[in-house]
Amino acid sequence: MNKVSDTFCIIPWVGATVAPNQENLICCRSKGITNYTLDSVNTEDHKKLRDALDKGIKHDICERCWQDEKFGIHSYRELYNDRFKDLIASDAYSPPVLRFLEYTPSNVCNLACRMCSSRYSSKIVAREKYLSSLGIWYDAPKTTFTNWKNLDLTQLEELKMMGGEPMHMKEHLEILEYLDSIGNLKNMELSLITNCTMPLTDKWKYFLTKAKKCYITLSIDAVGKLNEYLRQYSEWDTIVKNLEDFKEFRKNNPSIHLNINSAVSIFNINKTKELVDYFTRHEIHIYLNPVMWPEQQSVCNLSDDRKKLLLDNPGVSEKVKHLLTDKISFWDQNINNDESFNHKIIAQLEAMDSLYSKRLKDYNKEIYDILYKKV
Repeated sequence: MNKVSDTFCIIPWVGATVAPNQENLICCRSKGITNYTLDSVNTEDHKKLRDALDKGIKHDICERCWQDEKFGIHSYRELYNDRFKDLIASDAYSPPVLRFLEYTPSNVCNLACRMCSSRYSSKIVAREKYLSSLGIWYDAPKTTFTNWKNLDLTQLEELKMMGGEPMHMKEHLEILEYLDSIGNLKNMELSLITNCTMPLTDKWKYFLTKAKKCYITLSIDAVGKLNEYLRQYSEWDTIVKNLEDFKEFRKNNPSIHLNINSAVSIFNINKTKELVDYFTRHEIHIYLNPVMWPEQQSVCNLSDDRKKLLLDNPGVSEKVKHLLTDKISFWDQNINNDESFNHKIIAQLEAMDSLYSKRLKDYNKEIYDILYKKV
């Protein structure tokens, strides 16, 4: 192991993402699926990646981090190297054991977000069947999940609760109750990713404050009604109320850290400055996370002419302008960055708009005009 390597990352030594359909990832930002095993931190892919990163090789499975670091964005690799800096300094991370788990126990969710799939939301199953009948989506098989009781959590130091909507699930509360019962929770860090539509109950407050530290990430993509368009079945007034509750919770508990993750797509890139300004006023750090899938919603896949129309748009945050100027791709195949691909964008857009009886032009007319503009 070579922790002084410029490419060193602690995650392949300590972590795993147990995803739907028993797909094992290095982390939620990694590219590609590793071989699945319940000893999820010691797969052959983990071993090969550890070796490559120790040798200073920028392995392509970590392309998302290399791209973030290229554009000056604090990457997942840098985040967790800092998070586990004491463990790294002590050299106590070998042999590898599961200390950091990103876990999705089910796809139970109360929303049907535009960029999501039925793998991660039970509310999207019907939508995918509808789009599949139109020939513009695949017919997704039923999703299966790994039972957390089959995983060795005895040495866990951090749990990242994924969904679905974690606060809408019973399984995450069951895991927290178990970790509390074996005395681990008080020494752990928790990460909770929530869409900010669920109330912060006393039971959640108990577990989140029992942990040594807790990072709460609120997934919010726009200010006001546009967020309701992007995150179907959400209500902005409810989000605002819950946001104030989370802020008050943070204020009264120094172990609680609050931040925002916003999925930046073709539908909201012109509203990213408004987003940044809004949460700056609320004194909450915001991370603008570019949508890479579905391909039809990625800013990177807009035609060059449409990118130019957005480049000087005052509503586009400087933090995401590189999506409009640099060639960025996270796909194994080339995407047609031209008018033929724009037709695919429009086809998916109109099908979803029809299904939900919500038209993009009523929520973001500026983007609607750009997408439909003859160029």
